[in-house]
Parts: sequence; structure tokens; C-alpha cells
Amino acid sequence: MSEIKALFRDYRDSDYESCEALVSDAWKFDSNFKPQKLSDIAKCMYTKGSMIGSNFRRVVEINGKVVGFIFGLNEMSARPKKNVLFGLSILRRILCVKGMQYRDKKKLLSAINTHEVNKSKIVDKGKSEIILFVVDPGYQGVGNGKRLLSEFITHCKNSGAQSIVVETNKFGASSFYAGVGFKHIGDFYSPLHEYATKGGQACMYEYICD
Repeated sequence: MSEIKALFRDYRDSDYESCEALVSDAWKFDSNFKPQKLSDIAKCMYTKGSMIGSNFRRVVEINGKVVGFIFGLNEMSARPKKNVLFGLSILRRILCVKGMQYRDKKKLLSAINTHEVNKSKIVDKGKSEIILFVVDPGYQGVGNGKRLLSEFITHCKNSGAQSIVVETNKFGASSFYAGVGFKHIGDFYSPLHEYATKGGQACMYEYICD
């Protein structure tokens, strides 16, 4: 039997579909967002939006398949350019979804705004942050996630960042982050988390770069 070797490398544009599929599976977009067009928009908003907002992008590839990735923002590196057109395109797509009542569209847009406002009360925008981090469950527990995370932490430390924050859910990956040295710094109300995890509690964790 040939040895399975993990290749850790920089993200390429051709990796996008694989990353979006990993996100969709992790948060069950097709089950939590109806109709299908809204699910497709949510996947794009979450995955592409995170990619655009990051300046550190790495993936892990096994046997030619991307099985995990991390998108992060290092506040000490060149900032990604703001993409107003992307935000406007998402807004337009949501408003044009057929089979969804206007009040439900308005509720979703309000949820997005409430999430951002409440999160900003705990951490300032622009801090070094793990924006999006996913590893296929079939490839977890063997060091792939820890290696991706370690690369981002090292990148931030070497550039002089003092800390790194991450948004997670208490019923999600919070135990993973606590296990690798992140400390809980606060909870906040997010209706967006309700879409993916009923009764879920959005929270922020922070890693201090010694």
C-alpha cells in the first residue's frame, strides 16, 4: 500500500470549488438554506467573501484532492483590497432569489448586519484573524488542521502580530481552539449561527503570540 502524503501549499484559484464544497459540507448549507439558489449564494458569500478578505491562504492536498484549507488575515501584512462590488453582487442576488418571500430576505440581511455589529463589540475589525478554516472530517485527527493552523500562527508571529482571533461556535470547534492555546474572550449574539446550529452560541477566541 502506497504511503499517503499530505502536500501543504499555497491556495490557487483552481482550488476554489473544492474549498466551497468543504464549507458546504461542514455547515450543511443545502439543508439550512432554502431554496437552492439561496444556499448557493450563502456558500459563495461565506467562502469567496472569506477568500477575498484574507491575505494568507494555504491548503492541504492528498492524492491530488484538496482536503482542507485556511484563510487568514495577518494585520502586519499588506491588506487585501476592499471589494465593494462583491458585496453588492451578493445583495443583488439575495434580493433576486425567487421562491423566497421578501420578509425572509430582509430577515437574512438583518442577520448578517447584526452578526457584524455584535462581533465588532468584542474584537476590532482588522485584527489578525482566522477567517475560514475547514478540514474534511475524513482527514481530521492526523495533524492536517494543526499543521495549517501552525503555519498561519508562525506567519503572524514572524511579522510581529501580537495576537490572533477566531470566531467559532461553542458547539463547534471551540474545543479544538482551546486545545491548541486559544483563550475564550467573549460570546455574542449571532442570528447567522442559528441558521447552521440551532441554539448555537457564537464566541470569540484569542491566541497570544509570545
